Amino acid sequence: MMAAASVSQFANVQATEKSQLTLKVLSAKPQSPKLPNRQSRLSSFVEVTADGLTSETKKTGKRTGHLELQWNEDLTLNVTPQSRLDLKLWSCHTLRKELLGSATIDLLDTLRTHDGKMENVQLSLVLQTENKGSVVAGGELNVCLDGLVVDLGSLPNGNAAPDSKSCSPTHMHTS
Repeated sequence: MMAAASVSQFANVQATEKSQLTLKVLSAKPQSPKLPNRQSRLSSFVEVTADGLTSETKKTGKRTGHLELQWNEDLTLNVTPQSRLDLKLWSCHTLRKELLGSATIDLLDTLRTHDGKMENVQLSLVLQTENKGSVVAGGELNVCLDGLVVDLGSLPNGNAAPDSKSCSPTHMHTS
């Protein structure tokens, strides 16, 4: 006896299986106290690491701008539904690079918020930066997650959030 299987554009991933996730880095608005002034041009890139693994670290190309940097660049990462993505915005100088801000995406929380589907989910992340020994907001990083569908029932404590909403590409949450 053969079981019928449905075929989907996206893989239905189990709790520990690795799957490809596309993270599109859209734009950033750095507001770091480390920036010299608002008129200077900034050359920057974004670095994304999945689960702290150097083998799963991807970088965007460098972009130059003033108040807002634009990438619209896709990065492909191998992740599980429990993966954690660490994002860092770096400023490039002639002899060194300087961290302007960082943010973290907990994929499990994001999956729960979006009914187990990451299909063009746009996130506006608050970048954290250090200033004189304390952590402060260092601007904003906008990304889009795509390509991961998970059966929430197969995950540990896999209850979907009761008020979960889907994010469409035209509606971006900003804080």
